[in-house]
Amino acid sequence: MNETRNSWDRGLATPHENAKAPRRMMLFVVTIFVLACVAALAFTLITHPSEPDEASPTPATEQAQ
Repeated sequence: MNETRNSWDRGLATPHENAKAPRRMMLFVVTIFVLACVAALAFTLITHPSEPDEASPTPATEQAQ
């Protein structure tokens, strides 16, 4: 029985390797979050320009008509 337990323990990662796993996962999650924020910002800037076009009427002009 001792042989079986020793062979099973060899397959496990060392405690030092297990300590790195949460840091890697957090780095992965933060990277995905930052990429999503950059994509959302780019989409917002593309679909909603900061300066309105001169040709498009303002809401006050539309109400007057």
